[in-house]
Formats: sequence, C-alpha cells, structure tokens
Amino acid sequence: MARPLCTLLLLLAALAVALAWSPEEDRIIGGIYKADLSDEWVQRALHFAISEYNKATEDEYYRCPLRVLRARQQTVARTNYFFDVEVGRTTCAKSQPNLDTCAFHEQPELQKKQLCSFQIYEIPWEDKRSLVNSRCQEA
Repeated sequence: MARPLCTLLLLLAALAVALAWSPEEDRIIGGIYKADLSDEWVQRALHFAISEYNKATEDEYYRCPLRVLRARQQTVARTNYFFDVEVGRTTCAKSQPNLDTCAFHEQPELQKKQLCSFQIYEIPWEDKRSLVNSRCQEA
C-alpha cells in the first residue's frame, strides 16, 4: 500500500517541478533569445536603431517600422539587440518636430518599403548605446 502512495507523491512532485519550470531559467549565458517587444529596453533599442537609420538616409521623409519581423537579444557584458524590420516611408518630413504620429504613404510606390536588419549594443549603466550593424534592401 505504501508503494502506490510513494509513486503518486513522486509523480505529483515531478508535475510541480515541470509546472514551475521557466524557459528563462534554462538559458545559456551569452545565448541569443527572442526579445519581448513590449519590454521598455527593447523598445528603446528599436527606437534608437530607427533614429540612427533615419539620420543616415538622405531621404527628406521620416521612415518608421511597418512591422517587426524578428527581435532577439543577447546578454553578455552588455546587451546586444538584433532586429529584422520592415520599414516604410511616412508623409512626415524629417524636419518636423513631432515624428511620433506620422502616417505612412498610402500609395505603395511612395512608401518605399525596405527590409532592414539592425544590431545594437547597449550598456545601460553607462548610458551607452551604439548601432553596430545596419543593412537594408528594397522590399
């Protein structure tokens, strides 16, 4: 009679451990993982990448992400962010003061969509951020 009870207790303990297990706890140090787009730091990194991208383009119109195709991050001595983003041209000129509410061109040929990959590294405690790699091509 004691043996089935022990087996049941072991199964319940294994189930409790399985339910409490979190994939984040099992991450390999230095590994690259899916980034949470709702995270404030991920949003800051993406905003920084788009801002640097806009500074580098000669287009007079501001470009914004149409959609984020993939966002990943890696934590080592700093945090590396990797983004694959579809970027579109807006109706706002770069010289406008508020670029947060820019609409995209409705005509596809004026939107000039691009697929971009960005790599950003950040050291938050030093308030240091840099665009390491940026590569775009027409979509």
